[in-house]
Amino acid sequence: MYDSLAAVYDKLIGFDYGGYMRYISPLLHGDGLDLACGSGNMTRLLTQEGHKMTGADISSAMLSLAAERCEATWVQGDISKIKFPDNAYGFVTCVCDGFNYLSPRALARTINHIYGCLERGGVLIFDVSTPYKLNTLMAGKDFFYEEGGIYLGWNNYGGGGKCDVYLTLFTPKGDGYEKSEEFHRLYVHERKFLLSLLKGFVVRVADGEKYGKVHPRSKRWMFICEKV
Repeated sequence: MYDSLAAVYDKLIGFDYGGYMRYISPLLHGDGLDLACGSGNMTRLLTQEGHKMTGADISSAMLSLAAERCEATWVQGDISKIKFPDNAYGFVTCVCDGFNYLSPRALARTINHIYGCLERGGVLIFDVSTPYKLNTLMAGKDFFYEEGGIYLGWNNYGGGGKCDVYLTLFTPKGDGYEKSEEFHRLYVHERKFLLSLLKGFVVRVADGEKYGKVHPRSKRWMFICEKV
């Protein structure tokens, strides 16, 4: 997953890492763990803030890019199956929809692991694409992107609490283009379900794009969770 997209991901994603970082920075302390870190955009910003970081992702290609971006400890694997040391981190982050890739059961297991690896008073910050975004703005829709001669077709199919995404990428190669395809499954997580997993945390939910109050058409929820 994301191995084909790794080289062009940052050009196409359009995620506001800088704004996100400015919002969460005052909440963070100590060493950090960045789950589903991808190509290391957030990990790099966190290291620049002086945090000693560990980044984890399922894609070796993404981690190779991340390792070029900043100095951190890198772990390859499924974030729902990695068990990190107890009480090892002051904070854990998972940004840009990482938890949407986990089934409800896998997400419950992941949050349980996170609770164990956080210090008392530590913070978990994550975001998810909302049901409104996945069910209304994405499911049944097709999109096409172009950036610097890179072309991406994006087809979405919804139903059963999931949004299945089929990506077709064309990147310049020699006198023509190289085609690659990937399949991604995003799970639709309701807010009530997410809150039910966060026992042992004091939780605040914000709009994950405007960093203010959640509204019915919020495309992204940000959960700020303090371990008590």
